[in-house]
Amino acid sequence: MTSLIMQMAGAVTADTTGVLFLASAGSKALDIPRFASDIAAYRLIPLDLAFPAAYGLIAVQAALGAWLWSGWLAAMAGIVASLLLLFFAFVMGINVARGRTTLSCGCLPGSNNQLSWTAVGGNIGLALMVLLAGFLTRPVGVFLNGEALLAGISMLLIALASVHLRQPEQHV
Repeated sequence: MTSLIMQMAGAVTADTTGVLFLASAGSKALDIPRFASDIAAYRLIPLDLAFPAAYGLIAVQAALGAWLWSGWLAAMAGIVASLLLLFFAFVMGINVARGRTTLSCGCLPGSNNQLSWTAVGGNIGLALMVLLAGFLTRPVGVFLNGEALLAGISMLLIALASVHLRQPEQHV
């Protein structure tokens, strides 16, 4: 019983992170100029590289999201996802340390969260969770894996709803 709980926890964590990466890549792909502008605003790469970096990050996030879902080489997927999340935390942390907290963190698709040490810590925490999840075996069977995927989608939707409910109402 405990083994199944650990397997489901690992699968839900990996699937939730996979859904997050896929949704994030999708929302960024819908507005590449804005995403490239967000990258340029971080002032960490030459301006000429903002669009190539945007395309590259979208591709990496989409591929990594699918990889996490697949369960194939789960430990390696967890390591790569953790490294990407730690990279994001590092880049965000540089700007927070510079006092540039009005930039979009790009943490959740559809939200406009700004940089903060909380966002940096959230990325580090998620990196640790997905790293650990990669070393847990996934449950056997299509139904249990389907449940893990649906739980991941549900958790992301709850997080997005929570973010949107906390944002001030915008009048058009």
